[in-house]
Amino acid sequence: MKADTSPDHRHSAQKAYTLIELLAVVFIVSFAAVVFTIVRGKYGQAAAAVATLPAGVVAIFLVCLFYRWAGNQDKKQLARLREHYRTIYRVKELPTGTKNIVKPPGAEIQVGDFGWDARPNRRDGLVHLQGLTVRWQVVWHAGFRPDQIEQVAAKPASQYDYWKPYWAKSTSPPPCPFPVRERNTPTMGRPHHSGHYFQNYPTEYYRSTKDVPPPG
Repeated sequence: MKADTSPDHRHSAQKAYTLIELLAVVFIVSFAAVVFTIVRGKYGQAAAAVATLPAGVVAIFLVCLFYRWAGNQDKKQLARLREHYRTIYRVKELPTGTKNIVKPPGAEIQVGDFGWDARPNRRDGLVHLQGLTVRWQVVWHAGFRPDQIEQVAAKPASQYDYWKPYWAKSTSPPPCPFPVRERNTPTMGRPHHSGHYFQNYPTEYYRSTKDVPPPG
């Protein structure tokens, strides 16, 4: 299965990381500018120009260290999510509260949907689940009382493992083995371990498992 590299997907996914990348560029330029200003005041214009290059290299190195640290933090968070959220449920009754439901306009929760144990987006004492399509796109996130759901199985994998930023090359994952019931629905993109949903992701329509391209 080939990764989704459509222009709409790339453009909308890029928006999620634009601010982070912009801040990194601003830091590099600002660091080099500060070094240039300090050296110029002490040793003159020529020396300042020469010092700018190693300053830029140092700034890039610091940015790389930050990305490495952030990546390690993400790995630790993913490990915690795998440990704490292990179960797949089936919806028996619809959730009654509106504050604990997150879904795009036009999406709905249906009785019979499978829900994947998920990180809560609020502290309400409920069991938070995500309804996923076969492509691991989130249709809904909601909190349920224990009597509104029933356990089905242990997770074969964590749904959070399949989110990737637009610049990370990766193959598409296998189809989700416990998706929501077949229907035409908008989604919010793949689950992110931060618990946030990037509304800029393109709308994904899911009809049946026959729509999923075969692996390969």
